[in-house]
Amino acid sequence: MEERSDVDAVAVDRHGELLRVTHRADRDVAAILDALERMGFAAEEASPADVAAARWYGSSEVGELSREEAAVIAARVVPAFAAANALDPEQVDAASRLVADALYACFIGRKHVLASPASLAASCGGAVELATRLQLGADRAAMLGRAIEADLAGASAA
Repeated sequence: MEERSDVDAVAVDRHGELLRVTHRADRDVAAILDALERMGFAAEEASPADVAAARWYGSSEVGELSREEAAVIAARVVPAFAAANALDPEQVDAASRLVADALYACFIGRKHVLASPASLAASCGGAVELATRLQLGADRAAMLGRAIEADLAGASAA
């Protein structure tokens, strides 16, 4: 989006729910909204008060948020998966680190690509599966990848 000639800057809010696109004053906002909707995002022009109320992170700060979000997701999904699959505490710790690292790499690798939430969930679920295959085996790694995908898809639907 930042590569567009009618866009000055793009930022995301702390929760990753809102995308702020600052456009050049002489450009048509409708064209930017249309482009976002074609990419699968709901888009509308926000009031200045709404924009001022959120804390925004530009592309240079997204990595910090991505690492934090990856750790939060791993802490949410891995313990439930571990309990359902009888993993011992050492396996849980190792899987949590692998999941957080795989998610972070997935998020960062896609930071310049605006894709639908479903596409991101599928991509990151696959990354987790690959990252955990040696530790968990193919079947459990695939199950954990699907659990991550479901969590990411649920988070984007909420």
